[in-house]
Amino acid sequence: MNKQIFYNWSEQFQCTPQRLHKPCSEAEVVEIITGVSRRDTHVRVFGNGLSPGDIAMSDEELVLLDKFDQMLDINTDACTVVVQPGMILESLSHELARYGLALPVLGSVAQQTVAGAVGTATHGTGLKFGALSTLVQAVRLVTPSGEVLNISAQENSELLNAVRCHLGSLGILTQITLQACKAFDLAVTEQPNTLETVLEHLPERLHNDHYRFWYVPHTDRVWEWSATRVPPDQARKPPGLRQRLNTWFNEKFINYHAYEFLLYLATYRPALIPAINKLGVRTHFNKTCHSKGPSLEQFTFDCLFKQHVNEWSIPIEHTAKALRAIRELIDKKGYYAHFPIEVRFVRGDDIWLSPCQGRDSCYIGVIAYMPHGRPPHHEAYFADYEKLMATFGGRPHWGKFFKLEQTELATLYPHWKDFQQVRRHLDPDYRLRNAFTDRILQT
Repeated sequence: MNKQIFYNWSEQFQCTPQRLHKPCSEAEVVEIITGVSRRDTHVRVFGNGLSPGDIAMSDEELVLLDKFDQMLDINTDACTVVVQPGMILESLSHELARYGLALPVLGSVAQQTVAGAVGTATHGTGLKFGALSTLVQAVRLVTPSGEVLNISAQENSELLNAVRCHLGSLGILTQITLQACKAFDLAVTEQPNTLETVLEHLPERLHNDHYRFWYVPHTDRVWEWSATRVPPDQARKPPGLRQRLNTWFNEKFINYHAYEFLLYLATYRPALIPAINKLGVRTHFNKTCHSKGPSLEQFTFDCLFKQHVNEWSIPIEHTAKALRAIRELIDKKGYYAHFPIEVRFVRGDDIWLSPCQGRDSCYIGVIAYMPHGRPPHHEAYFADYEKLMATFGGRPHWGKFFKLEQTELATLYPHWKDFQQVRRHLDPDYRLRNAFTDRILQT
């Protein structure tokens, strides 16, 4: 029998597991993980494969969550929801909307599973809001011994800040209780600006409910996105045919096909990149625009084509210095940076392995185009970016690909040893291991 190959979204990583599991219930999860222990093998949980890294890859055993994806309970008074780990954030958002609720914040992409998003401390933007891990109120966790633990502020509370950002390495989650909120719309303003203007006036911009910006390398331009939370518009009308066609032409034809064609040409002649970026500024990032709509639609957007993403969190007070240093790095080394650099802001928390642990944070993400059938040429750029972020006390996003290893990581997290102890207690034989955990965690 041919083994099934699993890829992450950018197809940069793949695995060919010897055994596949598709549980539909907690009892099946118990059977799977105790079987892994009996067989003396290792297992990882695979959600939607959206991580640019190899965190979910395993050539031994793989648990798929696509049949373990239901909403189990909802409390509209407390604004809490209980879901299975494989539920997709987008699907959850639609279900919550039926009850007049929403997730308080979302990242740019909502196709991740709930377990994957919270397990890697996936984040949105807005200094009033933490990473998605901060929404976790309780979980049910199956350990490799088959024990089922309820973990919350009331039960096994000493484990809560470990499992909120679990890296898939403490057990298999079977239920997750999240804190939601009343549904809201976002009134969004998008506008062009210069990098220096944005950095000089950043504190006042961060007073917005949600704020982010993209810096376009090889130019001095920035595209700002700010949003205010407003009550839902109950009288909203669906877009007409003309509006839908206009959206398709701009988002699919211009932003996707034409843009990718230019980027593909630049793989043969990288010196075209600065001109492509400047063209993008003139044609797309050229005038202020306003919109209003449901939070899910406004928070998220289409990431278009295959990309390799590297994103680090730094203390927010270093934002301006770090952006200027990245601009200088690109100019000094002559790197060709395809995509705008995304900058977002997240409230600090007390979750042990959250990149925002103990500090309000700025996330800076660099992105590289992954061409079809052509080798990428961003390795040196990303390596120097990582070195630069490290000088600002940076912590890499767990769901992205990075090359920092356990010795360096251990110095960045005050509760690093606490997490290792919990891992040894819950998974003493390290059944939930793979190449990713071997690089970053104790073995």
